[in-house]
Amino acid sequence: MPINNLEIGEALNMIKSKVLVFMAILILTLVGCEKVEQEQPIVYSFSGENEQLSISNGIILLNGTEEIFTGGDLRVADDFFNNITSYSTTFYIMVGDEKDVILSNDVIEMTGDTVNITGDLGQISGNSTIRRIKIDDTSDLENILHFDLTTKDRNGKENVYQLQLSLTEITKSDGD
Repeated sequence: MPINNLEIGEALNMIKSKVLVFMAILILTLVGCEKVEQEQPIVYSFSGENEQLSISNGIILLNGTEEIFTGGDLRVADDFFNNITSYSTTFYIMVGDEKDVILSNDVIEMTGDTVNITGDLGQISGNSTIRRIKIDDTSDLENILHFDLTTKDRNGKENVYQLQLSLTEITKSDGD
């Protein structure tokens, strides 16, 4: 049975229609996915100082599932920390009686020499690293972020130095 040009044209038009419908659905799906509302990033900076130590350039970034805590730079009084063989640093949030540790590091000199405490305090990132602490639910940002430096000298004497950090929101979310 011979196929005429009219039948071929109709078959091609039907295929074109199905392809166009499929393409339209695909485009609408892709456009719909792009319109998913992205969470506005929130950035905090923090710093603090006392007569023994200071912290500057600390950053907290909360952006959807991306969370980054950068401890900043530690500077210490030279005459205060010259015989240290090990130390630990801990950043934490205090809300009421609840202490939530964000980042903690230890440095131990195994050769018996002393260690340099000054410098970069490290970084942590991931999802639920910081959000679990709910910084943005706290109205009193000035008094929640803390830092502890625990040192041990050559004689084995341990000292703990505490520093309350000033936390400032750099970016405001659209809801504010």
